Amino acid sequence: MVNWNFNANDYEEKSFKPIPAGDHRVRIVDAIEKQSRAGNDMIEVTLEVSGFNSKVWYYLVLKKDDVQKTNQKLGEFWSSFGIPMGNFALNTWKGKVGGAKLVHEEYEGNTSVKVAYLLNKDRQEKLAAWREPTVNNGASQFEEVTPSDLPFDF
Repeated sequence: MVNWNFNANDYEEKSFKPIPAGDHRVRIVDAIEKQSRAGNDMIEVTLEVSGFNSKVWYYLVLKKDDVQKTNQKLGEFWSSFGIPMGNFALNTWKGKVGGAKLVHEEYEGNTSVKVAYLLNKDRQEKLAAWREPTVNNGASQFEEVTPSDLPFDF
């Protein structure tokens, strides 16, 4: 049995709004190897968004039946984050800053934030410098969207 003296006065219900759609600086928090629902190898990249205490996910799906498209996506990813081409040492990706176009997507009456595509270095030059997340009374200001919330298969 849990022994805890809960005080309801310490609880405050929070409301969250999604990150605004548009171009944003993003930083790699984590990258892990996984399998997509369709059975393809993939890399799930967890991203922080500049100025927000929230995360979004980007998926590098390695499709053996579409090598050219997969190589294009990998090249765009490495270029956006300044990672040497061909570097699959995922632990070296952490902390790298790049850019992404974020869009809003409606699913079952809720708005979620999704990476539409990554920005090349030229488009990133127009973005403000990286800002650490903002916090309001100890709570994040924006909703975190988890991979299980996404309505699609890879």
